[in-house]
Amino acid sequence: MGETTNQIEAHIENERYDLGANLKELEAKVKSVTDWREQFRHNPTVLLGLAFGGGVLLAARRGGHSRHRNRRFSSEVSPVSTPPAPIGGQKQKVLETLDNIKGALIGVAATRVTDFLGDMVPEFKNHYNNAKQPRESMH
Repeated sequence: MGETTNQIEAHIENERYDLGANLKELEAKVKSVTDWREQFRHNPTVLLGLAFGGGVLLAARRGGHSRHRNRRFSSEVSPVSTPPAPIGGQKQKVLETLDNIKGALIGVAATRVTDFLGDMVPEFKNHYNNAKQPRESMH
């Protein structure tokens, strides 16, 4: 406890300077994390995957817009409405393949987002795994 008042003031001033520098560094990191352009520069495949997955989800939510267009076109050509033709084996395989691709892309995007958030947010993976665990035990 042999410190003088001047030494204590100098120590406080040094700590204040260090805290200011840490705060500026933290601000720069927050700006970098929240800037989507910066994130795109560092992780283009993740963001492109998210955009593609979002587009697939939006298309799936619209529920077959092209089928409605075909019905409208067919009703303009012929006033008699005909029932839709049954889906053939090849067409069914294509639809199943597209569904599998969509599921795989959503899975990849979800994994990438989880990994990205785990890298950016401390303790995210622990909380995510804790939240996921009760759901997995239900299956």
